[in-house]
Amino acid sequence: MAGDAPMWLASALAIAGVAVLRVSWGRAKRSLPLNLAGWAALLAALVVADRTAGEWGITVAILVATGAAFVALAFAATEKVRKGRAKAVRTVHRGSDEAAAGPRRSGWLTFLITGPLSLAASLLLALAVRALIVASGGAEADGNVAVLAVVPLAWPILAFVLLMMARRRAQLAWVLGIAALSAPFLMLQGGPA
Repeated sequence: MAGDAPMWLASALAIAGVAVLRVSWGRAKRSLPLNLAGWAALLAALVVADRTAGEWGITVAILVATGAAFVALAFAATEKVRKGRAKAVRTVHRGSDEAAAGPRRSGWLTFLITGPLSLAASLLLALAVRALIVASGGAEADGNVAVLAVVPLAWPILAFVLLMMARRRAQLAWVLGIAALSAPFLMLQGGPA
């Protein structure tokens, strides 16, 4: 049990790093010292995990940090818009009707579109790449490795693109478009019979 102490320390540092960054980013004005402290804690978690268990340790530390970030984002999605931000929006649209002020945004809907839905679209894209590799004569192992490479690249890029979009229709069009373009490739046969 004492041999596990460094991994527990790495996990605690990963959670603390995410928590400090969440506090910093939740402020009206970002704090450079808090940002540096948060990123330093995450870096320290990776160093401790690497020295303790190598790549496996780094993987565990990243999974713990990702889990902590997921929890922080889930709580942030339920929060109401801060009054300071709401006043700024009302000031910009003063004198206009509510329809001109733009649609009200739901944190949960944003979370669902950029989280599970974009993951599903990224997975369909990765499976389409696998089907193309296998159908063109490649080994199934190569196709499987391609899936493992495409999902972690496609998902964050797609989530970033979706978060930069102002309209829900555009977000949904991207997710559904990628899924629709990828789905037909899943019908390809998996190699010679």
